[in-house]
Amino acid sequence: MRTLLNKFPSFRHVTQQIHSQLTINGSLNQSPNTRIIFVFNTILRRYALGEFPKEAIFLYKQVTPSYSSGFDSFTYSFLVKSCAKMWEQFLGFQFHGIVVQLGFECNVYVQTALLNMYVDFGFFGDAYKVFDEMPERNLVTWNVLITGLVKWGHIREAESLFRKMPEKNVVSWTSMIDGFTSVKNYLGAFNVFREMIVQGGIMPTEVSLLAISKAITGFGDLNKCRSIHAYSEKCGYNASYVQVANCLIDTYAKCGCITSASRLFEEILTGRRNLVTWTSMVAGFAMHGMAKEAKQGFEKMQKSGIKPNGVTFLSVLNAYSHSGLVQDGVELFERMIGDGFVTPDLKHYGAVVDMLGRAGRLNEADEIANRIENQIDSVVIWRTILGACSVHGHAAIAERATWKIQAMERGYGGDYVLMSNILTNRGKFSEAEEFRTLISKRNITKISGRSAA
Repeated sequence: MRTLLNKFPSFRHVTQQIHSQLTINGSLNQSPNTRIIFVFNTILRRYALGEFPKEAIFLYKQVTPSYSSGFDSFTYSFLVKSCAKMWEQFLGFQFHGIVVQLGFECNVYVQTALLNMYVDFGFFGDAYKVFDEMPERNLVTWNVLITGLVKWGHIREAESLFRKMPEKNVVSWTSMIDGFTSVKNYLGAFNVFREMIVQGGIMPTEVSLLAISKAITGFGDLNKCRSIHAYSEKCGYNASYVQVANCLIDTYAKCGCITSASRLFEEILTGRRNLVTWTSMVAGFAMHGMAKEAKQGFEKMQKSGIKPNGVTFLSVLNAYSHSGLVQDGVELFERMIGDGFVTPDLKHYGAVVDMLGRAGRLNEADEIANRIENQIDSVVIWRTILGACSVHGHAAIAERATWKIQAMERGYGGDYVLMSNILTNRGKFSEAEEFRTLISKRNITKISGRSAA
């Protein structure tokens, strides 16, 4: 059984088969021994760390009457992790009590699992209590709390704890880079990255490079992008990790250098290019208003056997929209739906409706907006149509759009004012006054600083 579990570590059905066999042969009802406890903990670990943590709790309850005296620190570490994954707070509290009762409160692995659970729940009072009472902490313990603080947006507390760490590894540094980037402190992120290499003497991993690339994108600093590119090239990350090359393509494009993005794309061997590689390049072209190149990239992508996803289609639609290639955009949208590539979401509909609205093709925009499924909140689509009607003076469609908006959201008086202005421009003064009167009747306040006229 141990051999099977080790040979197929990620196969759920193998784990379940062994679980069933132990149940059938009565092993789970016998007094525990070292071999059985090892197999039990291995199964528990598979369940706890996999996608089925409830089965870990079921297994524990199944054997508790027979095994209660044989459970060890690993058992409770996996059970606590299961509670965290299931978001079972009350059960987690119960296991914490059992851990203390059995004397595992000094075990670094159990306590780190408890710390991770409380961090996942966002219960930092309990997390700090566990952390402060630990007689021994390892590097994982520190990283769990710092990563959790970053995840919940407590960046100052995370940095304070980070500075107190007796030792740091690349996970510690990368967590802080992520933290500063998440609050748009891009300079802080870059300073930590530089400190990691220069003062900490720690070489970045591919994960670190992906994290700092987000900060560079926020900076829009092309020189920093080139520096990171050179560093990743020197370390062999571009050749070994296509996700790093993909990220650099995106970063170059967002820093304004589509030439460097395109050059890097061409350097990636055709067989290594994946969906993200192609989409990053197509999105880069779209971002720079290069509709022709975006279309060519999109077509080459399909010829290479890569199926586009929703982001790819949205990038090309935006490229067509900003380049005035309305008919190409509409045809692409219809092909996307007709060929079953992607189920359109609000952004796809928004791109096409905006494109048609800009071109004054309001009847088509209205028709597409009416095709949106009910579960999608389409108020922004109808406001786009209403705005286009204001530009092109189409009162009938504007009125339909206004009533659609009011059926979903009545709180913004600007919609009424915009409709009133459209009617006024068409000489329909009495109807325009009716819309303005509705603002008072429905106690709607036009938001200061937002003009619909």
